[in-house]
Amino acid sequence: MNERQQGGKPVKEMGTLGGEHLPYFGPARAVRAKAWAQECSQSAGGVSLALAERHLDRRLCRPVPRSSPPTVADIIGRALDKVGAYNELSNKEHVVALVDEEMCINCGKCYMTCNDTGYQAIDFDAKTHLPVVREADCTGCTLCHSVCPVPDCIRMVERKTLYMPKRGIPVASTSPVP
Repeated sequence: MNERQQGGKPVKEMGTLGGEHLPYFGPARAVRAKAWAQECSQSAGGVSLALAERHLDRRLCRPVPRSSPPTVADIIGRALDKVGAYNELSNKEHVVALVDEEMCINCGKCYMTCNDTGYQAIDFDAKTHLPVVREADCTGCTLCHSVCPVPDCIRMVERKTLYMPKRGIPVASTSPVP
């Protein structure tokens, strides 16, 4: 998982300020900035320096590949064992989207994609304007994950409840089809 950042810079996770999560945009941005400035002044800048040093250490100490890059011949056919028929898939293994509120930049792409495809499983919180995924309505299609511009902001996690598709017509419908 990538390091949490906003605007290309690493950020310290503030967690909850005053008992509620605050996003990195809108009026909450000023509250976060004030809390960060207060924490930096209390630590004489130590908090800010520690964050910057940790970020630099990660950037300067990138892992070196153990071997040479693979050739095209090495790559061909690697995924063949992962390709199969639909009936080989398990209907019990479903996933749902989980949005990381610390990394969300509030672009709304996940919301638009989910609504435009007809699932309508993502709402925006009225106060923080952060996306909230309703697990009961999420089909696990991963479209929101695909369109999100922030890497690792939306993760697909295992569904906790049994998925019951809503297709409009009950399974045991007795009404005649016109």
